[in-house]
Amino acid sequence: MKITVKRDKFDSTKADVLIVPVYQDTPFEAGSPVTQLDASLDGLLRDYLDSRDFSASLNSTTLLRTRGRIAAPRVLLAGLGKPDMFQIDHLRQASASAATTVQKLGVATMAMLLPATELDLETQAQAVAEGALLGLYSLKTYKTSEDDSEDKPSLSELQLLASGGSAQQKLAQGVKRGEIIAKAVSLARDLSNSPGNDINPSYLAKTAQKMAKRTSLKCNILSRDDMKKLKMGCLLGVAQGSVQPPVLIMLDHAPNGTAESPVVLVGKGITFDSGGISIKPAANMEDMKMDMSGGAAVLGAMQALAELEHPRRVVGLVPASENLPSGEAVKPGDIIRAMSGKTVEVINTDAEGRLVLADALAYAVEHLKPERMIDLATLTGAVVVALGAHATGMMGTDEDMMAILKASGDHTAERVWQLPLFEDYSKQIKSDFADIKNVGAGRDAGSIIGGAFLKEFVRDVPWVHLDIAGTAWTRASHPYIPKGATGVGIRLLIDALEALPRPDTKAEAKVEVSSNGKKPSSAEKSKSKGKAAKAKA
Repeated sequence: MKITVKRDKFDSTKADVLIVPVYQDTPFEAGSPVTQLDASLDGLLRDYLDSRDFSASLNSTTLLRTRGRIAAPRVLLAGLGKPDMFQIDHLRQASASAATTVQKLGVATMAMLLPATELDLETQAQAVAEGALLGLYSLKTYKTSEDDSEDKPSLSELQLLASGGSAQQKLAQGVKRGEIIAKAVSLARDLSNSPGNDINPSYLAKTAQKMAKRTSLKCNILSRDDMKKLKMGCLLGVAQGSVQPPVLIMLDHAPNGTAESPVVLVGKGITFDSGGISIKPAANMEDMKMDMSGGAAVLGAMQALAELEHPRRVVGLVPASENLPSGEAVKPGDIIRAMSGKTVEVINTDAEGRLVLADALAYAVEHLKPERMIDLATLTGAVVVALGAHATGMMGTDEDMMAILKASGDHTAERVWQLPLFEDYSKQIKSDFADIKNVGAGRDAGSIIGGAFLKEFVRDVPWVHLDIAGTAWTRASHPYIPKGATGVGIRLLIDALEALPRPDTKAEAKVEVSSNGKKPSSAEKSKSKGKAAKAKA
């Protein structure tokens, strides 16, 4: 579906459906577009809301026939909930709910009014684009037949209505950003939803290479032989049980060829995780095709950063492998040597994600000299027990970056929650026979123990670990997140990296907020680069 911005009036647009976002229990403001539309419809909207047949609660929708009173034959009311509770994600959700409702009608075009809000037009347009495109996402690659709706015309266009030239330009900018980000999230969802017999480490490498050809990114792939030369014993150890060769994918976004110290993003790329010799239970093991969701998020984020022409250098690393049992697989009790030189006793082969990340982090520290690092991984079931599906577990040594990620999580609705990483936890991974072991004793603090293990390989580089095991996959549909892979992390990373002050500024990396407590738009942030305001208490 394409999204266009048109200078058109609500009563003259010829779209098949006109979408009108409305707040709950709120009178129409005098002179507002909704009030004017209601007048053109002879009070139809107000009467319908007053009747309580439609509550305008968040994500509720109702369809009205206009009977020729305006050019559009239908009006779809989309609920935003109560105005005092409004957040930018409510507009994202309302856009998704409206798009999926309209799609079921079998019409081709829809137009949308924007609600009355303090948010700037670019931010609103981006939210509408993200919501609609991500709400309509589906993976149809493996479907050989369609459902009963195959004869209906497909929804092909969403029009945002602009009142003038300046509004049209701002809306167009927001739409472009939203489309770029939604495309990146959809890429990550495709990779994580697709089966492991197609999506293997080599496939991820080819995906990165194709991405580099069509963007400004530079791609380098380290092979098994390269890893042997670098003595990446942890990544090689995980991979030795599979016939699929491991790869370490590197994508470099260096604007104007800059050689500045990069921000390094590292994503776990286990394309199928059986647990290895410590094999997982059979129930739901098919979902383990998504164990590369951290790697998929890094690939998607790198694509978006290139297309958005992000001003700072960012390098994405994806250590990719399968984790399977075989006669050659690493065994519990084996001791392997990481690239950093540390020896690791493998207690549980199902704690493999931290092993492949360890060598990738060590490689970044030694060869890329990063400004800071962020890793994403479906690392532990323990984080699901702790936080469920509503927040990503976060820990690390970079307090500034974690504060920015916290604010970006609230803004993008990809929320994070910080967990402690006290030195006491590191004591739990000391091994009797090697430097460290890959799990602690028992199940206590499992997610934090995973973070403590990774901390051993970052040296003094500021670092954040994001455990997305609870947020990368969903069994229940949400307005713009269908069942399956969520693509979590991409919108969060883009927002956080754009809020990160440049290293050559004296401003501390504090979270920016506007005077009304709302996170500023990208346009506002670009006007005040390097400046940092105090975070809202």
